[in-house]
Amino acid sequence: MSAPALGVAVQGWIELRTVGDLLKKLERDLKRLERHPQDADQAFNFFVTAEHLLDWQHPGKANRRKRCEAREKDVLLGITSHLANGAKHFKVEAKQHKSVKAVKHSGGLFPSGYWPRGYFAPGYWGDGFYVELDGDAAKKLGPRIAVVDLARKVLHNWRNRLAHSP
Repeated sequence: MSAPALGVAVQGWIELRTVGDLLKKLERDLKRLERHPQDADQAFNFFVTAEHLLDWQHPGKANRRKRCEAREKDVLLGITSHLANGAKHFKVEAKQHKSVKAVKHSGGLFPSGYWPRGYFAPGYWGDGFYVELDGDAAKKLGPRIAVVDLARKVLHNWRNRLAHSP
């Protein structure tokens, strides 16, 4: 068996090949996040997927400006980008990320991850994670929003964007 040729472009990822496929993945990610609002993995999966929908909708270097402008104009896209890049890179340094002050865990006496996953029923020690917002994001959505509530708004926003996309 020969090795695959280097430089061959991959078209999508297994069964994720279109923007619509990625939207369906985002819907599945939200369902898992709703069931496990204290699971950082689920929040990470949701927001990183949501961030890359824009890359799939407007792919390539030629559309970079269009993606940047969309994130500047749409508060939810800006928040999503800030969260996803913060999660991927642990720290955001790019000047366009100005919508999130912090991501914190609500409720409970013990830090997140202290008990093994599934040890308590969802919501037993609190409602999960929340985001402290800043700037225009705080003006539009308030100073604090639960991650699950934010995720629902992001998914709704993507459904609308794609329904009205050429």
